[in-house]
Amino acid sequence: MDMASRNKAYLLFPFPSQGHLAAFTSLACLLHRVAPSATVTLVSTARNVAALSAMAPPWLAFHSLPFSPSDHGLPAHAESTDALPIADMVTLFEAFESLQPAFDAYVQAMVAANASVVVVSDLFVAWAAGVARRHGCSHAFFTTCGAFGTAIMRTLWENTPLSVTPAGHVSVAVPPGFPDGILLLHTTQISGLLLRADGQDRWSAFYRRQIAHSGTTDGVLVNTVEELEPTGLAMLRSSLHNVVPVWPVGPLIRAAASSPDNDGIITWLDSQPIKSVLYISFGSQNSITQAQMARLAMALERTRRPFVWAIRPPVGLAADVAGGEWLPEGFDERARHMSRGLVVRCWAPQVRILAHHATGAFLSHCGWNSVLESLAHGVPLIGWPLAADQFYNVEMLARKECGVCVEVARGNTEDDVPKVESVAELVETVMGKTAKAAEMRMHVENVSEQMRDTFREDGGSSMKSMTMFLEATRGRMHS
Repeated sequence: MDMASRNKAYLLFPFPSQGHLAAFTSLACLLHRVAPSATVTLVSTARNVAALSAMAPPWLAFHSLPFSPSDHGLPAHAESTDALPIADMVTLFEAFESLQPAFDAYVQAMVAANASVVVVSDLFVAWAAGVARRHGCSHAFFTTCGAFGTAIMRTLWENTPLSVTPAGHVSVAVPPGFPDGILLLHTTQISGLLLRADGQDRWSAFYRRQIAHSGTTDGVLVNTVEELEPTGLAMLRSSLHNVVPVWPVGPLIRAAASSPDNDGIITWLDSQPIKSVLYISFGSQNSITQAQMARLAMALERTRRPFVWAIRPPVGLAADVAGGEWLPEGFDERARHMSRGLVVRCWAPQVRILAHHATGAFLSHCGWNSVLESLAHGVPLIGWPLAADQFYNVEMLARKECGVCVEVARGNTEDDVPKVESVAELVETVMGKTAKAAEMRMHVENVSEQMRDTFREDGGSSMKSMTMFLEATRGRMHS
């Protein structure tokens, strides 16, 4: 499936957020698999390149674009979102637009050296489509979110300020055939940034600049599976006026790489019964409040079910505050002493945990990478969305036609503190011997099987999409 890829160069340009960088790296691996003679280069700024290249395979090339965060009023080290509070992130989004001249010069040099160049850019660096066009290159967007979440976010940002009903609902236009005919979102499913947006603010202006480029591409690659998101893909295609091709090429997820079990997590999991452990993580950049942590901890003690909790500092609390102070007094020690659970500070080997036979459910913020990793390993989800597309991922996954997730709570403000009994009851519903648990496991096993089949060489849906992408982008030659 090399598709005459010799002398072809793929330039991948992600936005520097951990989830985006991880997904683009997985896309690079897929491109190398289907077009092994092509050059694959990941483009970013120096700090991001240094971090990524340290663990990269030898065939993956990198190119650094000059970038000085301090020129934009950012801390000198702030080249990715994990270095910034949410309030300052819009500045980084805007600052990345200043990379256009340097990227333009790089593409021009690559065009001179290669017969054919394909630019694949993040939706948050959509201006790269214009650079590709100026130099006669093929271009595709790659959305690291799911199709449903991407379509909803696009529609909401296109229509700021949002019209909210007295009951607190926002209606979203959906294409013909949507199961309910209309999608009503509650304000608790919409981030504060969107609710405050008036159409003239910096976030609205940024998103609208990116959306304006969407018609100038050869297509959109989506990190999803056709069988998982038929409705979401229909919505995304409709939002693009059914003119721009949409190619689902997922699931692009990290491998469960073996590494030293320094924290004893895997050894501890080995000692637990099959499908008995609840894994808890709110992602690499998200967290809940200290009051929410306390309620969750009390619910875990009530269920008496084993757990692994990858915990980050609560919202509003500095990272250097001792981890024990985040939780009810003695919680961590009681869990370890009774071998009932592990509290892991800040990082855990998520894919290895999800792949382990002892893991029975994942209480997650439902960021898209976490969703795909969970479903690929046959682990049902308990959703606690906190921001952005996470709310719409849960909305889609919990719907009857999907049925692999239930929502336990939403949001991470002091107004969103769930009851201990409610959390404990829902954990038992998903992990106990209940009809709901059996139904969810059946659904998630079906999805996991679909994901395994999607990269079959003899007709997997994502392999078909990759073939269409390669064919659509191989004909544009440089003059």
